[in-house]
Amino acid sequence: MNFSKIIELDIWSKFGCFSKSFSNSGGILSYFIPPKTSIIGMIGSVLGYSYDDFVIGENNNKIYSIEKFNNIKISIQPLFSLKTKRVTFNNVSGSGIKNIHQDVLLNPYYKIYISFLDTLKDDESLFLDRIKNNRSVYNIYMGKNEFLLNYEFKNVYDYEPIILNNYNKTEFFAENKVYGSLNRKNVKDTILISKKKSTKRSLFSRGSPTQLESFYEYFIHDYPIKRENFVDFTYSPISFYAYPKEEDCYFSDLKLKEDSEIELCKIGDKEWISLI
Repeated sequence: MNFSKIIELDIWSKFGCFSKSFSNSGGILSYFIPPKTSIIGMIGSVLGYSYDDFVIGENNNKIYSIEKFNNIKISIQPLFSLKTKRVTFNNVSGSGIKNIHQDVLLNPYYKIYISFLDTLKDDESLFLDRIKNNRSVYNIYMGKNEFLLNYEFKNVYDYEPIILNNYNKTEFFAENKVYGSLNRKNVKDTILISKKKSTKRSLFSRGSPTQLESFYEYFIHDYPIKRENFVDFTYSPISFYAYPKEEDCYFSDLKLKEDSEIELCKIGDKEWISLI
């Protein structure tokens, strides 16, 4: 699969919710970052792909038009303190009114990087034109229809990858920084640095469920990266960190698993991201 560009944009809203599939009406939990499947949905809304546009495949399964974007690559940087609040919604149905308890993100703000496959050049060009001019076919939401999403185009970079392994990483990290989220399949451990302090971080969150610490790495074992037949999800382990927009925070080292490697892409002078 070939890629040529990386598109950078910011997205934000007053509230957000990216429901976890194993949640229920007793308490619906939210991912702290948008799943890749949600970002694909946002792209589809900008371009005008309907969520219910599908054809029937050879195995009598539904193939949705938006699945053409399943192999795009993304990276996410939360730029807000990861706060949530438990709220109650009234769900009205034929059986009456049911109270739904749900965790909602407060003032979510993310920096998003997106790379389209070269086979999607027409979609990429149209997407760029529309986000530069703040236009979209359908409304875009921060996970739920109640939470309208704002976005702003920031930059476009050439797709300039390097392959990092246990033999060249020491030389690489002598000068370079890695930002954003990481696919953790091949990464064993990390060192995360901010301007104010340098501390090795655990893979697991210790923050409270309603307000997590900045400059701390969080691990998601079941991050949704692909949805097929509308209900069949593929997951991947990833990690990420949150930091205020006025601070600088980055990975200063990655400890890779034995005989493993990771692809990084350039977004600036000695600045790199890992695309998922």
